[in-house]
Amino acid sequence: MKKQKVEYGLELDPNADYKMEWLHERDKKNFESLTKWLYLGADIKDSGFAKVGLTMGDLSSRSSSSSNPNYYLFCAFKCRDDLTKTEVEKIERSALEYLELISTNEDGTSNRASHAESGRLSECFYNINFTNFFISYHDYLFEKFSNKFIICGFGDDEGDFLDCEFNQKFTQQEKNKFIRMILRW
Repeated sequence: MKKQKVEYGLELDPNADYKMEWLHERDKKNFESLTKWLYLGADIKDSGFAKVGLTMGDLSSRSSSSSNPNYYLFCAFKCRDDLTKTEVEKIERSALEYLELISTNEDGTSNRASHAESGRLSECFYNINFTNFFISYHDYLFEKFSNKFIICGFGDDEGDFLDCEFNQKFTQQEKNKFIRMILRW
């Protein structure tokens, strides 16, 4: 999955002061940025699997897995361009902790996987409802960290959501369906 660069088409007002110029440049950098993402991976054959991750680079570096050919990036949430790696990592850690708390089996055990050899917690979750997981992930980021992401509006005042790049295998109709699931007013 690779995000194509899109040029920022808004022109700066010729009468703009230095504050408006700064805002214009900030918005241009955020709009055109191809880096700094929190993503959600999925498995084409296991609808109960999800992987949460981050990349400070191009999304294509995270869109496949040598150990799982069924893995793909479902979507990625675009962070502001001025965030540091430490800030993005802190947001990811917080989201993983939240998702672990809400993703449990009936007996209360976590659906978050551990690495086989080290026993350390992984970024992978099994036996989850993927749609609910996706919505919960978005909503947590939106509610707790919306000032760290790019916010988009949908339709004529239908609601807002975090700028989200969906896998290119989805049709525009499917992407719009997913966006409507995460709209917030």
